[in-house]
Amino acid sequence: METERRHRIEYGLAILWLVFTISLATWWLIFGLRQASELREVSQAHSEELAEVHHMLFWEGGALIASLAAGGAALLYGIRRERKRRAAIEDFFSAFTHELKTSLASLRLQVESLEEDLQERGESSPLLDRLLKDSVRLQLQLDNSLFYANRRKGQLYLETLSLKRIVESVALEFTDLTVRLDRDVAVIADARALESVLRNLFQNALVHGNADTVEIRVRDGEDGNVTITVEDNGAGPAVDPAALGRLFFRPTPRSGTGVGLYISRQLLQRMSGGLVLSRGTRGLTATLQLPEAHP
Repeated sequence: METERRHRIEYGLAILWLVFTISLATWWLIFGLRQASELREVSQAHSEELAEVHHMLFWEGGALIASLAAGGAALLYGIRRERKRRAAIEDFFSAFTHELKTSLASLRLQVESLEEDLQERGESSPLLDRLLKDSVRLQLQLDNSLFYANRRKGQLYLETLSLKRIVESVALEFTDLTVRLDRDVAVIADARALESVLRNLFQNALVHGNADTVEIRVRDGEDGNVTITVEDNGAGPAVDPAALGRLFFRPTPRSGTGVGLYISRQLLQRMSGGLVLSRGTRGLTATLQLPEAHP
């Protein structure tokens, strides 16, 4: 992963610097001692002065090498300690988010039960509707946080999935959106990851694009892949769509953190796919690439 690669580069550069500086200092120390010994043999008149130079080179050169070694060791220790600290924070954040998701799921279930009871009596509550929508949004943010915290070590379970079933399952959570899929296709993906990708796209269309319709079209791709185009009828992005999906990029003050689209792209890449964002005929178009499952 990206973070793991950066850590390896940091370790590699620190070790390279340590080896280079110690090798250079050692070479100069050996060279200086050798020159002092040769001069001492040639010039007997200044043997005492040359002995002092030899002594100075030996101890001061040795101290320099020891200092370089200690500095390099401290640098490696600092990098390792920072890596462990970051891993501990990610583990805590992952556990905390997981516990929060469990409580949120219970709360959402109770809200849905209350809403069903009101519907049976022919009543409705705008506050319950808003609470349910907020719980869906909060669950999506927690899912993104979990995927982000576990992006280095989290494993995906790839299986053959029906795109229609996944789309219908996610669409039930967005009652204000009309989601249309032109045809079904079997893809190789992780069910939870693919659901999270679609949730992020639907949420982005609803909240940031003020869309009410999402069209999903399936086209056969190349090299055993399938192309899935998700297009909404919203206002469209205010910036270049290519800039979307960068971590913590906010095109407007009202925008989110950008984690959702970033995580979506990362998840699709981990499923041997990809994500490209562009302007559609009206709103935002997301083009997904996923491996197709052949019978």
